[in-house]
Amino acid sequence: MKLPPTLSVVLGNLFKKPATNPFPKNEPVPVPKDFRGKLIYHVDKCVGCRLCVTVCPAGVFEYIPEVRKVRLWLGRCVFCKQCVDVCPVNALEMSDEFLLATYDKYDDNLRWLKNDEIAERIKEAEEKKKAQKKQ
Repeated sequence: MKLPPTLSVVLGNLFKKPATNPFPKNEPVPVPKDFRGKLIYHVDKCVGCRLCVTVCPAGVFEYIPEVRKVRLWLGRCVFCKQCVDVCPVNALEMSDEFLLATYDKYDDNLRWLKNDEIAERIKEAEEKKKAQKKQ
């Protein structure tokens, strides 16, 4: 009697070491050079061109016209790196951080440019306009 092919594979794998890293028990494995981890947004470099909004397949970016910046929702990100490739001023980059799991999709670890930061930037822009008008 011949064994089914899947059964021979299962029996063969019973005596091999696991191929995965038991992560919570051990340290995570080192990431490769071009790893696409958490997106980093350099707000001060951003010029508000909206190319990242146009190219993102997951809808991570929300344009805020008052400050000419974008807000990021990293809970939606699929780590495709298209936004990084298209950014003309290198305001976006990928990090090697990959431990992003959370139960709260609005966690501060998954957002860039929060509501209070936006209000602060709007106030700064208005003050700058008033100062320019006085001159």
